[in-house]
Amino acid sequence: MRLSTLVASAAIALATAFPALADALTIYSPQGGERAAWIAEQAKAAGHDIKLLNAGGGELFDRLLAEKNNPQADVVLGMVDTSMALLKKEGLFQAYTPTWAKDLPTQFQDMDGMVYKFWQTPIVLAYYPDKLPVAEAPKSWLDLTKDQYAGKYVIGASAWQTTRMYLAGILVRFLDTSGEVSDEGWDFLSKLYAGAVVVNDADSQIEAFKSGRASIDLNWLGGTFKLAKDLGAKVKVVETDGGTPVISEGVAIMAGTDQLEQAKAFVDWFGSADVMAVYAEKFGQVPLLPEALAKSPVAVQENAKLVKPQPIDWDAIAPKLDGWLQKIELEIR
Repeated sequence: MRLSTLVASAAIALATAFPALADALTIYSPQGGERAAWIAEQAKAAGHDIKLLNAGGGELFDRLLAEKNNPQADVVLGMVDTSMALLKKEGLFQAYTPTWAKDLPTQFQDMDGMVYKFWQTPIVLAYYPDKLPVAEAPKSWLDLTKDQYAGKYVIGASAWQTTRMYLAGILVRFLDTSGEVSDEGWDFLSKLYAGAVVVNDADSQIEAFKSGRASIDLNWLGGTFKLAKDLGAKVKVVETDGGTPVISEGVAIMAGTDQLEQAKAFVDWFGSADVMAVYAEKFGQVPLLPEALAKSPVAVQENAKLVKPQPIDWDAIAPKLDGWLQKIELEIR
């Protein structure tokens, strides 16, 4: 029986009433659409019997916490740094070192041996040179509050993962000795919002660029390229002073799984260099394993060199981020 059916968020509830067969590995993942289909098909071809349950990252996060005492998932796949850090802190994962983990760059290895990252996504500052000459483009995220950029950049909803990540990347530049955001940081963020085109939905975001109001894009790398393609325009990514926030997605085995050996086998397979290289060719994502990157298309290898990562301790930031975003919603936005 083929178990690669993709389930929309509303259908996740059905998984509780009709749990997966004992020999099917249940995987919770925000990977949806074509990407989820590809993972399911490739897993089946490799001999892994899985049921991939898909929903938004926030919805899956809440569900995993709600199921803490009665876990339904065996593996969590593709959630970002902050979510995985918080779920780990809640004791949802168990230690396992995948066969490919030893080859990961140190910053993507988990000191607790529970969460391992497999690909990365830069959250970039980019601009349209046909609207903003190269000489006048910002060189840093901190340049955005200059008068010359007022009304030229868009800030999305704080519920959007991309928005949350670049706001975090900005605020960590203003941490004091106690690890909290300084008054200077909050003043900067107030100015950032005051000069922005603030939107709540994707249509409004696109319209800001179509209308000509906006010429600076704060976005994940793939989103930047997609927007430029939709607009029929050329876009240039800035190698920013102080670095670019880079988020990575991880995989972990649930502490409550009763299919530990199957889960280990799946994780060993999924994160391997060969699988990651094929994924990179299919979707253009930058893998973290050096061997996988070396096997990836030239365009993917070039994208890996576009920006330098901003040093961010996501494990330390994760417990604070919701409080920061709440302050932004109540006092700044």
